[in-house]
Amino acid sequence: MKANRFIQRSMIALGLLSAAAAGSPSWAAAKPVVVLQNAEPVSLDPMFTQSDANVVLSIHEGLFRLDNEGKVVPAIAESIANVDPLNWDIKIRRGLTFQNGEPINADAVVFTFDRAKKLFAAGKGDLTFALGALKYDRVEKIDDYTVRFVMRQPDPIITAHLVNPEVSILPPKYYTENPPEKVVFAPVGAGGYKFMSYKAGEGLVLKAFDQYRLGKPPVDDVIVKAVPEVATRISELKAGSADLITGVPADLKQNLESTAGVKVVDAPSYRRLFIAIKQGRHPALADARVRQAMNYAINCEEIAASLLGGMAKCRIDLVNEPYNNPELKPFPYDPAKAKQLLDEAGWVAGRDGIRAKNGDRLALDMDTTNGSYLMDKEIAQVAADYWKEVGIEIKDLRVIDSAINAQLRAKQGAGYRDLMNSSSGPDYTCQGDLLLVQKDSGSNRMSWSDEKFEELFRAFTQEFDASKWQKMCYEAEAYAAQQAPVVWLFTEPNLYGVSDRLDFAPRPDGRVYLNLVLKGVK
Repeated sequence: MKANRFIQRSMIALGLLSAAAAGSPSWAAAKPVVVLQNAEPVSLDPMFTQSDANVVLSIHEGLFRLDNEGKVVPAIAESIANVDPLNWDIKIRRGLTFQNGEPINADAVVFTFDRAKKLFAAGKGDLTFALGALKYDRVEKIDDYTVRFVMRQPDPIITAHLVNPEVSILPPKYYTENPPEKVVFAPVGAGGYKFMSYKAGEGLVLKAFDQYRLGKPPVDDVIVKAVPEVATRISELKAGSADLITGVPADLKQNLESTAGVKVVDAPSYRRLFIAIKQGRHPALADARVRQAMNYAINCEEIAASLLGGMAKCRIDLVNEPYNNPELKPFPYDPAKAKQLLDEAGWVAGRDGIRAKNGDRLALDMDTTNGSYLMDKEIAQVAADYWKEVGIEIKDLRVIDSAINAQLRAKQGAGYRDLMNSSSGPDYTCQGDLLLVQKDSGSNRMSWSDEKFEELFRAFTQEFDASKWQKMCYEAEAYAAQQAPVVWLFTEPNLYGVSDRLDFAPRPDGRVYLNLVLKGVK
């Protein structure tokens, strides 16, 4: 098969196989682990992408990171101390090196955060989320293995912001001497896997880094390849040309499970799926009553049952467990209520059933990916039918690929049209999850802004007394949920197809950090 020929070429590049031996049957016994995902990487420079966390955090490492249970743990950092509300001192582990041999020390940390700040100020890169959350003024070197973060405002959950892939620590010499167009697809980091090669359409070739801080990863050689079509990913897994595939549809779970040599891993998920409602384009969407009506018009339970096999749970999915407000209930399916709210907002149905106000028709443009999330295109199509029943027209439903979606998502969703299928992963703190709707956050791609919410958010995120957090979290979440800045849907079920030769540990955030989730090859 074509995929097998690619694996042979990649093994030659890794030095695992000579060209002469490639035709020998024995090569298969040593073949690398092949991971198929839905899209090509946008960038392997962590400061230029929010869409490629899986490969970025397999190659790179930050001061802190999330383990497989979602707990923030030290990584390059050894410890952190709060000097006062605006100053944090971080000790760096001694004896660590980057994959090119450069030392990991205070100079590398200062360089990284200076680079991020300069790129952000110049409007370059994709740093709106990371630096919207981590509001630092500067990072100072105290000694060779100690840095001080001087903050612009108090931040009691600074470590949760330091796990963002965009602020992975970089080797200063390499990233200073090489132009951005080189390092974007020739990265050097401190993570578990070294970059070997990349070619669009063929894949990313990685090799275990034997000086990684946690020790050499148990899987030596990995190929990550983009295969947008889920049917092709499944075929490759069944044929033995792949070991791990993401995005298995619920309706194909049983089919895969009946395949010899393959298992389906069904993992708990905290990845939130919703339909983003962009502000600043159509005047109707600035009215909370219209946004609420769009939620009432959708039969989420029917979508979950018919398209996702009942594996998804409809909910107001703004803050993840255990911090979410248990009193919040999803908008029920109530088209009569939706029509009432639209009437109250002044959007009156015309002869063709589509509503209008002051000469403007309630006709919206919507974008959706196809395969980036489970049944994303199909969910968009069904939603459009539900909205038409209450007088909201989707005049253009456009299907885009993941690369285009990444471009539209950048800079707070500047490229979004009226509606967009979207998702958000967990932050594992209430304060971090609420960034989805905070006006300055890179996660808030809807451009939604509400002064009452901002007051609640500011008070909450600057409160150091953790005993007050739960009440403040519930209040902020409940207010934002009722304002309906998005059409709430559900958490996405995480289904992976895995070959029997691979020992794999899934994560609840749906990410596949190779050095954490690949436990070995049988």
